[in-house]
Amino acid sequence: MIDRALMSLRRFITAPRLLEHQERSVDLSTLLVLDGLPSQGESVREISERLDVAPSTASRFVTRAEHAGMVTRSPSGRDARAILVTPTRAGSALPAHAADYRLTHLAFIVDDWDNDDVHVLAHALTRFATKAARGPQSTPADL
Repeated sequence: MIDRALMSLRRFITAPRLLEHQERSVDLSTLLVLDGLPSQGESVREISERLDVAPSTASRFVTRAEHAGMVTRSPSGRDARAILVTPTRAGSALPAHAADYRLTHLAFIVDDWDNDDVHVLAHALTRFATKAARGPQSTPADL
């Protein structure tokens, strides 16, 4: 039951209206790059560490974000080997736009719930997300 619910939440995160921003089509990977990207930028290595993905995956994500006009790349002033990824004006606005969309959608979904049910969901989902973010302590083969 939980697995099914988690699979269906994919649509909540990648809803088409979220992916259209200022007449530009962006995907979830672009939002992941931008969410937490400081205005002064980060290197691709720092992005890969923040997202917990391989540097090559982070580089592909950054390329998509760049093609969507959400980030720019420039040489890093701190490390001649590194490329600095910086949000554009549109890229800086996207995380807030996405959060507004999610919160509006969420308010619509729970509008007929009582406050206690919303509180229980928020508490349980926060506990679940916190533990899931730590990564697996054991693999299914270990269980």
